[in-house]
Amino acid sequence: MLEIPESECQRFTNILAGQAQRFNLSPTEYIRKVWYHEEASKLGEYVAMVLTNELLSVIVPVNAETKEMIEIT
Repeated sequence: MLEIPESECQRFTNILAGQAQRFNLSPTEYIRKVWYHEEASKLGEYVAMVLTNELLSVIVPVNAETKEMIEIT
C-alpha cells in the first residue's frame, strides 16, 4: 500500500469531506458518484484528443521544416 504522510492524508480527507458536503453525500458516495464521473470525462476527452491526433498524423502529411500538418483541401 502507498504510504502517504499523515498531514497530506488529513488534508485530503478535509477537502474530500467539503466536496462531498456540497453534494449532500458521504465522502465514499462522492468519490463513487461525482469524482468518478468527472475523472472519467476528463480521461475520455484526453483519449479522444490523443486518438484524433494519431489518426490525423496517419492521413495528413506533415511539413518537415515546420512540423505542422499540411491542410488538405
